[in-house]
Amino acid sequence: MTPSDPGAGLAGADTTLVRRWNRRTVLSTLRENPQITLATMTKLTGLSRPTLSAVLEELTQRGLVQAHAPATGGSGRPARRYGFRATAGYALGLHFSPSKVLALATDLDGSITARGSIEMSPGTPAPDRLEAARALAERTAAEAGPIWTVGAATTGVVDPEGRVLRSSQISGWTGLDLTGTVSGWFDCAAVAGNDGTLAALGEKWQGVARYADDVALILSGHPSGQGMVLGGRAHHGRSGAAGELGRLLHDQTWNAAAVLDEAGRTAEEVFRSAAEGEEEASRVADHLAHHTARAASVLVSVLDPELVVVAGELTVGGRRFEQAVRAQLETMCINVPAVALSVLGDDVVPLGAVRMALDALEAKEYVRDA
Repeated sequence: MTPSDPGAGLAGADTTLVRRWNRRTVLSTLRENPQITLATMTKLTGLSRPTLSAVLEELTQRGLVQAHAPATGGSGRPARRYGFRATAGYALGLHFSPSKVLALATDLDGSITARGSIEMSPGTPAPDRLEAARALAERTAAEAGPIWTVGAATTGVVDPEGRVLRSSQISGWTGLDLTGTVSGWFDCAAVAGNDGTLAALGEKWQGVARYADDVALILSGHPSGQGMVLGGRAHHGRSGAAGELGRLLHDQTWNAAAVLDEAGRTAEEVFRSAAEGEEEASRVADHLAHHTARAASVLVSVLDPELVVVAGELTVGGRRFEQAVRAQLETMCINVPAVALSVLGDDVVPLGAVRMALDALEAKEYVRDA
């Protein structure tokens, strides 16, 4: 027995807690070190070989570990290597907006394996919306594999239990137990959150914000929203309403989406025409930058983040729009952070939903019961 091996000789200790700690340690080590030998794992984890062997056997039975053939060449008997099996299960991310439902499936490492979408009318009754979304989710899952966890993102305020507290944009959505609903589709655990917040999480995970710890995100266009990552973690707030600027947006000087509605043009049309020199399109483009900066300035002034990310419809404005937003922020904030446009497109929100779902699954060492 060695003092560094928490799995050995702990008379009277909570053995269930010890086993959980051992599993988590081994899983973390496997995730960080592909195709690692037992000897190397012993050094990195401090666990004894018998304890490691028992944990690896359990995780192999769950499908989470695979043994690789020993490397050839060199002297002596080659050692068997072990790796995390990311394709043992899959996570599904859903994004409910007034006009669309998006679905995206990834393996346990976050590699996208399938995606799909359906157009919806904002006035579609909630039962019909959910029925269509379930069919989409099942088609997407069929292209991927067994779904172990589901994350759902939606416009509106979502409480920590995954219930929609308030949604003014989707008919019949307020009061919906979104987590319970999507969980039942695949008989697995599920989580839910606001789309702006989960967009920020998706951007932190796989986008331009991956190297920043404090991030403010503006989800632009239709739908619009805001989200934040603090200390590398999505910040939902006490009730799930963190970043909700809805009442401020009634003042249209904050609402970039309202600028497009008033102009009767898409963002792509506006920016293309502005690049071609059209005076009216240039005016609208300037207004879009101003309104986007106004919304971002609230978060910047309170959070003092490292980075502001603009995601959604207005990213088609490219580098010129990005520079215009930062120039506007210079007139509104004392200390202006870097500004970047998302490169994840429509994937940004469902990816954040996947990340939230995987975080919950990983916290349970990939136990799949709901």
